[in-house]
Amino acid sequence: MNEIQELLKQLDGDDDTRLLSIKRLGMLYDPNLVDHLVKYLLDKNGKIREATILSLSALGEIDTIINPIINCLGDEVKDVQLAAIKTLGEFRSIRGTKPLIKMLNHTDNNIRAATVAALGLIEDKNSLFPLIDALEDKDEEVKINSIMALGQIGDQRAIDPIIECLKDSFPVQQMAILTLGKFGDKKIINPLKNLLSSSNPKIRQYAILSLGSLKNSAIIEPAIKLLDDEDPSVQRAAATALMGIQDQQIVISFIDRLKDPNEEIRQTACKALGSLMDESAVKGLIETLKDSEPEVREQAAHSLGILGFSTATKPLINQFKKDKDPKVRATIALALGKIEGQAKQGSLTKKFIGSSAMRPLSKALSDPDLKVRANSAESLAKISISGGMFKKAQSYYEKAAEESLTWDYHQSIYQACAIGCGLIESISKGVYKDYTTEFDSIYENLELSAKMIGNQTFLSYNYWKLLQVFSSIFQSKTKEQFIQYYRDFGLQLLLLAKKLPEESRSILNESQDKLNEKFTMIDKRGLPLEESIAEMEKLKEEVNEIANKILQLEPLELRMEEKTKKSVKIIEELISSVDDVISNNKPAISDNSVTIRVTSKKERNFNLEEVDFGSNITLDQNEPAPIALIQLQKGIKKESFIEDSRDLWEKSVKRYYDYNIYRHSRILQFTKESIQMRAKPKIIGYLDDAIYESKKLVIFPENTVPYSYLDKLQQFADRFNFFIIAGIETMAEKGSYFNRAYLIGPLLERFSFQQKNSQAILPPSEKNIGEWIENIEPTVPPIFKLFNSPFGKFVILIGQDIIEFLQYLPFIFREKSLDFAILLNNGLVHNSTLKDIQNLANETGKPVFFVNTGQFGGTGTYLPNQTMDSILQNEYTEGIASYELEIPKDDELEEL
Repeated sequence: MNEIQELLKQLDGDDDTRLLSIKRLGMLYDPNLVDHLVKYLLDKNGKIREATILSLSALGEIDTIINPIINCLGDEVKDVQLAAIKTLGEFRSIRGTKPLIKMLNHTDNNIRAATVAALGLIEDKNSLFPLIDALEDKDEEVKINSIMALGQIGDQRAIDPIIECLKDSFPVQQMAILTLGKFGDKKIINPLKNLLSSSNPKIRQYAILSLGSLKNSAIIEPAIKLLDDEDPSVQRAAATALMGIQDQQIVISFIDRLKDPNEEIRQTACKALGSLMDESAVKGLIETLKDSEPEVREQAAHSLGILGFSTATKPLINQFKKDKDPKVRATIALALGKIEGQAKQGSLTKKFIGSSAMRPLSKALSDPDLKVRANSAESLAKISISGGMFKKAQSYYEKAAEESLTWDYHQSIYQACAIGCGLIESISKGVYKDYTTEFDSIYENLELSAKMIGNQTFLSYNYWKLLQVFSSIFQSKTKEQFIQYYRDFGLQLLLLAKKLPEESRSILNESQDKLNEKFTMIDKRGLPLEESIAEMEKLKEEVNEIANKILQLEPLELRMEEKTKKSVKIIEELISSVDDVISNNKPAISDNSVTIRVTSKKERNFNLEEVDFGSNITLDQNEPAPIALIQLQKGIKKESFIEDSRDLWEKSVKRYYDYNIYRHSRILQFTKESIQMRAKPKIIGYLDDAIYESKKLVIFPENTVPYSYLDKLQQFADRFNFFIIAGIETMAEKGSYFNRAYLIGPLLERFSFQQKNSQAILPPSEKNIGEWIENIEPTVPPIFKLFNSPFGKFVILIGQDIIEFLQYLPFIFREKSLDFAILLNNGLVHNSTLKDIQNLANETGKPVFFVNTGQFGGTGTYLPNQTMDSILQNEYTEGIASYELEIPKDDELEEL
């Protein structure tokens, strides 16, 4: 008898047996169970009716079960009604709108609060006016949820009613302020400006942040006044609001604050002046290079580099020679490269006269600090490129790679640029041959760097694609082949321009014009192949100039908007594959040998990247922070893996993916219904418990939270001022599959995440079954992110990474002064691994948080030289393991 048959048989038992069976049937996510379960919506036991709703909600058959669940809105038991309301919200079906609107007249506050939250999830504009009416509800929770719901719907007609809520209690007022900023309408300016004089610093902070989203000059004066606010959070919020507005008054205000007695304000002023791109700020920033605080000097140097005015070169060199702080010297080294490299653009001639920064930067190659040496080498490379000295730039990039840490993403970029500069030198000298190996090495290095920071790619990637096509032009055997290469060359240039930040796209206008002129001339004159190739020789200098412009900006992360992605995709589909055309071709012009040096890679064990948590919240260092480790039960029985692993894994595939596609091609393709096949209400329930217990950090295990739920979790974090680490269910993206843990906190500008490095998704005892591995490329070498947070420094390992890479953590703890580690899992863990986790805590003297799913158990905190004691050690247990984490009392801990 299989598991389903056994559970169905138990439905004939007593109430407790039936209740447990219904819950477990829901966890099997089998749509065929709908008919078996739906009849229990009429059961006489209210707990069974409630459990049936939650189990049906996980099966994904919305069209079949939505009407029976709507009928449950009239149930006599409150918990059944709440389960139905939450489920209809999760379904996001407009069929639930009208029935839910009727529930807004219910006498129970909790029912009405849950109803408005569900209507917000559905985002049906038919609920607009009922939600506006709910703003006048007597219950505070109902009003807060109504404001959130109206913000999700996004209809401008809700603005005035929400403005009225600014007169309400603080929690309602707070949600109204944060929501109004999302609408982006000018009518919010005056009401929010009136709040800037509030006695509550949180009100002032939220109000100016919402106003800042408008980028409107009307906020300049009040925001400038808040730069002198007594609360640091308000000061930072005001500075953030002003940074996106170009106005001389703002520049003057920040210049004045360069002499503020508060070092944090001086540092913020330096940062703001760098973003405003006004030359009048240069003098004040130069004077700030002498500031007594190294953090302020460092930010001043960084901003001078961004501004790029050559008047700052000499003062930067003087400070570079005498500053005793290595971080300041490293930042100045990069600033000199930006200023001097960009100042020489357009001057790629043999008459290039070296920059005055060359000598001090060359001397700094023997600096005691590794980062100073690496940054100096990078800047020397950029200055050399600006003078057309690509061979010299190659050697400097090799030096920069040599001086970089193995876990620093810059190292691979330097190696790619070193190879690329060697290629430019060879092509400039007329050596046209198959450089596929060299270009592949460039792309491999850039992709490795991009993986380290979760980036799409880097800007230079598309320049090297352009250069590869350009070099192939000279190997054309026919005129048709030449035209195809030339066409692809034009498309690659267009693609490169598209991927530039909008404010920088004009730098390639001249190059695009010259290319168009050359193509028109070749086409009109009908030149034969040899003469056409000779004309292309005349574009070499232009191609080198493009290299200068692009490499001066590198490393520049590419994070494109959706509309840009679409146009980029269209262009990419038009470009031919170089490999399809250049094979077996002979050089067309020259055969002179020039050696291309490919920098050999160091052997690496792992890469490490430091990441700021990205939140302005601070914690009381005198009070421990309560942490909740959530052991959430889902999935199939542990014993099942041992009894019949292949059959049960096949069922698991069927639950989430299109099994026909998987059976024929071994590709895991999510079905539309799989989004509903989750226990979302359970996740929210645990969050509610954690909030009630005043937890500051909530941690969910591996592979338990749907990716689509991140925004909802962010709303919880914003509203209740706490942090969440969520193991996200395996997500599909561009044919690849990712297993990640996301970090969510109050008022975050971005999500950070740690990605699983290894492939296996089965427990270790089953990893020998090769065809059952997740089709995701393993990350080699593995990449770990070191998160700087208000709780301290920590790293995260996910699933199989715990077994394979736990060995690296003692080194990282020691070298990076970690405060704790987080291990997220969804599977069976052997005793040997648990002993290794305990040994890690013993060796480092720091806590290790292990969070596993409910069917496997083991969640708890491993403490140095103490035996793990947790009520969640056993399998098939759910609940919260709590821990009071001591906040690091470090004077240098940043308020992130």
